[in-house]
Amino acid sequence: MRAAIPSHDVFEATPNPYLLLAADSPTFTIIGVNEAYLRATMTEREAITGRSLFEVFPDDPATPKAFGERNLRASLDRAIQTGLPDRMAVQHYNIRGPDGVFVERHWRPLSVPVTGPGGEVLSLIHYVEDVTSDVVGTRDTQTALTASDARYRAIVESSTDYAMVAMDLSGTITTWNTGAEHVLGWRAEEMVGRPSETFFTEEDRTAGIPAQEMRAALEQGRGIDERWHLRKDGSRFWANGELMPLKDEAGAVIGFLKILRDRTSQREVERALAEQTDILRSVTDHVSEAVFRLDPDGTILLANPPAGRLFGWPADELVGRNLHETLHHHREDGTAFPAEECIFVRALREGTSIVAEETVFFRQDGTPVPVTCTNAPLLRDGEVVGAVVTVTDLTARKRAAEQQDILNHELSHRLKNTLAIVQSIATQTLRGVTERHLVEAFERRVLALSRAHDVLVQKSWAAARMRSVMESVLAMQADLDRFALDGPDLDISPQAALSLSLLLHEMATNALKYGSLSAGAGKVRISWRTETDPSPTLVLDWAETDGPPVVPPSTRGGFGSKLIRMGLLGTRVAALDYAPVGLRAEFRAPLAEVLVH
Repeated sequence: MRAAIPSHDVFEATPNPYLLLAADSPTFTIIGVNEAYLRATMTEREAITGRSLFEVFPDDPATPKAFGERNLRASLDRAIQTGLPDRMAVQHYNIRGPDGVFVERHWRPLSVPVTGPGGEVLSLIHYVEDVTSDVVGTRDTQTALTASDARYRAIVESSTDYAMVAMDLSGTITTWNTGAEHVLGWRAEEMVGRPSETFFTEEDRTAGIPAQEMRAALEQGRGIDERWHLRKDGSRFWANGELMPLKDEAGAVIGFLKILRDRTSQREVERALAEQTDILRSVTDHVSEAVFRLDPDGTILLANPPAGRLFGWPADELVGRNLHETLHHHREDGTAFPAEECIFVRALREGTSIVAEETVFFRQDGTPVPVTCTNAPLLRDGEVVGAVVTVTDLTARKRAAEQQDILNHELSHRLKNTLAIVQSIATQTLRGVTERHLVEAFERRVLALSRAHDVLVQKSWAAARMRSVMESVLAMQADLDRFALDGPDLDISPQAALSLSLLLHEMATNALKYGSLSAGAGKVRISWRTETDPSPTLVLDWAETDGPPVVPPSTRGGFGSKLIRMGLLGTRVAALDYAPVGLRAEFRAPLAEVLVH
């Protein structure tokens, strides 16, 4: 599967000049431009972006018949009105050089409308091909034909990138230059005397395209030739060119000159750009997030339909507005939010990425919207050229979290009531038991379960922080400063949290009765780690110090001792070492059963 090419990269990488224009006739504001266009028009991005196309490129006052602006404006209006691409014939449209002097230029323009989901035209992709060299070359060629056939042949033969084919009025080839051999594959001796339709495709020959081109050249002065053509080996290539009449010294038409250039690779880039533009539009139109394309000043160049729906604006009306001033102008408490204090404005200027886990944007009617927001800078040659900002509505998520909190607190209340009932029943049932320490041990175990439950409720019974479980249970037995906890604060499963709370409760109870916590200076160090060999395992170590001399138990003990021997999660992997300096214990459990998945 081919990796998708980012449409912005395609736009910048294409060797053909492109402009992105707002559909705001009659102004036609320039909102995007690629490097090829800047080179072709000798302009700077900062000098033309945001200005009217015709303010930047006025007609040459020194040209008597300068109709470039009028013709181009009409073409752009047609594209907006019809919603279809509008291609123009070659236009003589001089441009101003850096020194202010107009330079001769001839262009072949194409304007393609970019439409929204409702078919409305949002902007225009304006493509121009600089054909000045073609026009001047053709003009020079015709001059050379009139002045001297020898000069004509020298000019024609010197061009290798252009196929130049001369033919008589019937379309029979009379001249075939080196460029034609290079582009089309036939040698001159193979083609002179043959009909020019030889290198047209079968479908174009059937449709009478060669004759239509000659008729257009006679009636309009040129016939546009932009279509598939055939090489000698049968392969096809996309050609761009013209057919022009050849005249003798008296001005009578004596034949035609066809100039062709292989534009296959450029066409593929254009098709890739169009495809990626369609894909990008489809993706951004159907995601739930609001997506904005900004220039370096924070002006919105593109806003997807979800952005309009989320903030109550028509998406096209957001274009041209400053994002911060339009949607992020106040803080949640209603105080003004200056742009210079906004981390997103700063990140945009510095070209850095940033994520705001929760902030507030505002709808057009002033309603605050809780959102999470990300900024992805766009860089070109190390220079910040803008950013893509994605905004996600948190309203539903916050409402669900609030409802979950209510349910958790209700569940906690009911479960605590249940535990209290259990404890009350047990107390009544065991009232006659003379061994009160057994009753008290049972009550403390119920309390340990209750503390573990409190920790689990904080994370909706989905997980618990290991250190929080430990601290809540150990705090019932002694001051926490008598325990040293050392290990990664893991998210553990509810089953692991309950098992850990009971295990630590029994260990701490024994330490208070017989171990280090029974002495004033005694302490307990609890450390834990994960191991991978031979399998992922959680290892929990218990080490007592500064207590009375350790005496191993003479019997296997009661229920508490049984809980300890069962270990974590009932694995029964528990190693107890009754060393004289203090009890040491190691417990192991499969990591997969301990952690939350």
